[in-house]
Amino acid sequence: MELSDIDIVLAVARSGKISQAAKELNYAQSNVTTRIKKLEQEYQIQLFNRFPKGVVLTSKGEQFVQYATQIHNLLHDLKQDMTDPGEPSGTLKIGIVETAASSRFMEILNEYQITYPKVSISLVNATSPKVLRKKIQDYEIDGAFISGACVKEGLKVEYEMQDTVHIISKRMDTPPESLCQVSWVVFPEGCPYREMTEEFLQEEGLSARNIIEVSTMDNLLSCVESGIAFTIMPCNVIHKKPDDFSVFDLADRFTHTTTTFVRGEDRYVSSALDQFMKLLNQKCITF
Repeated sequence: MELSDIDIVLAVARSGKISQAAKELNYAQSNVTTRIKKLEQEYQIQLFNRFPKGVVLTSKGEQFVQYATQIHNLLHDLKQDMTDPGEPSGTLKIGIVETAASSRFMEILNEYQITYPKVSISLVNATSPKVLRKKIQDYEIDGAFISGACVKEGLKVEYEMQDTVHIISKRMDTPPESLCQVSWVVFPEGCPYREMTEEFLQEEGLSARNIIEVSTMDNLLSCVESGIAFTIMPCNVIHKKPDDFSVFDLADRFTHTTTTFVRGEDRYVSSALDQFMKLLNQKCITF
């Protein structure tokens, strides 16, 4: 087996199509097919079940991919370790949920950029912690801020922040008499605050007149500010214009939430990421 065979198997497993994997790797499709068959002959196993529309891993193929992923990750970390100059430089890719992109966080990023000008910072926004976890596992980002109880095996928590969530509406002098006919604006499936909203409505016996799904914080706040809908979010999301909104408390079982900064467990930590995490802990961010 050659080390390049690992990239071939992982690419085919990801895409489920030999043609797509070949295009991704810039190989001839026949070359990819031949390399897979050679591997199967070498180990006397079948890695993929072939179908007209693509391929699916066999049980042995799934085992192979687990080992191949570990080897791929180790090689990636080896390269990073050998080329890391010790002084923070290169690119630092941070995943962040929409609710964590507060002004306080931006102040930390600004200080970090001033202190380490050789580091190029890249922010990857998402509404789903699951998406960010996968990006860490796939080496697309160095670490991420994720919300809710969603830290899984393979991730290490480097910082944890406690926050409270509330019902947020447009500015009103008196609380609403009833929430029975209120519309609610939420992020797509996978967002912990959407799950919290749905659980709240169910437990309170409320039926939302309409669920409005948006993908950005700007759109969500526009819906709330205009009076189209209410939302359930941490108060930090309205920090720019707090006087334009009203905030109402939830029952204790819905109030508390956690935002954590996580990275891949047992992964190489670059000097750029190490200094970012130290600054994060030093400043004790409250989102």
